[in-house]
Amino acid sequence: MAENPQQPQQAAVHSAVQPLSYLLGTWRGQGEGSFPTISPFKYSESFSSLTLPTSGEPMHSESGFWRPKLDGTIEVVIAQSTALVEVQKGTYDAEQSRVELKSAQGETDKSSL
Repeated sequence: MAENPQQPQQAAVHSAVQPLSYLLGTWRGQGEGSFPTISPFKYSESFSSLTLPTSGEPMHSESGFWRPKLDGTIEVVIAQSTALVEVQKGTYDAEQSRVELKSAQGETDKSSL
């Protein structure tokens, strides 16, 4: 795996993670999908898994997706290392550099997938 200067260096693997350490790194592949409402499709996918250094400071991490639409609405989907997953919906105004979000209950808007 090539080093990426924008990502933290991987730390030593915790003993609880050691049996699964073969999964660490970036995995890439091709797939095919189908759903009852759309035509079958092909896609490329990548998944990255890494360990973070232990600094002794309280810490958590988040990873997620910004899902803007052209009409000014947006969804934000975030997963935290504390096992919390958030879905927030709202609006954005790029000219004013403003995003307003509220916690959403239930599913995301799958119509834009």
